Amino acid sequence: MAGSLTITKALLTATVDNQSKTYGAVNPVFTISYLGFANSETSSVLETPPTASAAVTPTSPVGTYAITATGGLDNNYTFSFLPGTLTITKASLTATANNQSRAYGAANPSLTINYAGFVNSETSAVLDTPPTTSTGAVATSGVGDYPINISGGSDDNYDFNYVPGTLTITKAILTATVDNQSKTYGAVNPVFTISYLGFANSETSSVLETPPTASAAVTPTSPVGTYVITASGGLDNNYLFSFSSGTLSITKVSLTATAANASRLYGAANPSLTINYAGFVNSETSIVLDTHRQPQPVRLPHR
Repeated sequence: MAGSLTITKALLTATVDNQSKTYGAVNPVFTISYLGFANSETSSVLETPPTASAAVTPTSPVGTYAITATGGLDNNYTFSFLPGTLTITKASLTATANNQSRAYGAANPSLTINYAGFVNSETSAVLDTPPTTSTGAVATSGVGDYPINISGGSDDNYDFNYVPGTLTITKAILTATVDNQSKTYGAVNPVFTISYLGFANSETSSVLETPPTASAAVTPTSPVGTYVITASGGLDNNYLFSFSSGTLSITKVSLTATAANASRLYGAANPSLTINYAGFVNSETSIVLDTHRQPQPVRLPHR
């Protein structure tokens, strides 16, 4: 009597391959490796291959998650499943310090950060510990460029990449106003002085590398009137000059006109009456006078 040979299904071990992705990325394609195929067969012979899945979404935080295999149907194989691991690593977040500028002597502006690399429509509000910015520039720091550094910062889902920025300190505006002056006609010019507005850090004109100078197109022979005193020049690493002119007023000089003493005989005609002057400047004489004053004879009473 003939017997029966019963062929049972072979055991096929389906092992889910380990995978990794960064936080916020879509899941990779989950794959399965097999051990136990007979007759040099491959997964292509399976009527219904098993599938692998993980309870992971783009918003799942950094960590490790099981990838499990389920399903699968074949006439010749029975399945034994081994899970794999999906490792979610931190996403790279670039934190760039925004460039800033200010004038010499001013307080530092607010130092801010621009981020690139957030996922899932997130913002800096999600960071466990936001990074901070700092600069070595203080109010007395001279004109120039100073680095804005970023440090600190910690988050479960992001790794930080820091890009420093630059704080540019520009020259402060210093208004140099020429002081008004006056002198009399013929006198030498007074010392022209300048008043300043805009010094920072309690500084004075003593800090200027090259102070501006004031001048006027006036000589001792310049006539009475008003003349502009202008400021020019001036150089400093921390200040930029804005000039405001002043006025030099030339006033009349005091001239003393004294009638010269004269004499005559009774009944004679009056002699020529003359005037002596004191106070002429610039080697001038009475010929420069616009209108000469004539001395008036004194009338004596009749006897």
